[in-house]
Amino acid sequence: MILSIKHLILLSGPDQETCRQHVRLFFEKSQLVRYDSIQIDDSGCINGTAPEFTDVLEQGISENKKRLGALLTKLRQEGCTSLEDLLNLQQGFKSKLLHTMSHLLDGFFGIDSYFYDLDEISHWITVNRQKHLEQAANECWLIRVT
Repeated sequence: MILSIKHLILLSGPDQETCRQHVRLFFEKSQLVRYDSIQIDDSGCINGTAPEFTDVLEQGISENKKRLGALLTKLRQEGCTSLEDLLNLQQGFKSKLLHTMSHLLDGFFGIDSYFYDLDEISHWITVNRQKHLEQAANECWLIRVT
């Protein structure tokens, strides 16, 4: 079975081609996330000046929140319902759920990441990035990767 993982990558650059190259380099240099192939959807690449940019960006962040929420739900179903429960969390499936959640919160890229800001090393939009989006939208790109 071939598994297809999708990511929406935000980064800055002078043009789409430069950003595509940066995304490819990111995946090629990553030592922890390895894929058999990387496909960039050129028709799905969106410049920060495009009318749909903000909506697509917000959908990407929403997808990360949805994934984080699903992990939290699984952790609760496994009996971890309070922070105090973490004191007795045994290594295994439960700790893996917590580990994955932590990566989404701390900016560590993984296969569970959907939206990722490559420049800010974040799954969210930082204050710094928001300012950059407002001041230099023409330099910002969303790149869809499978």
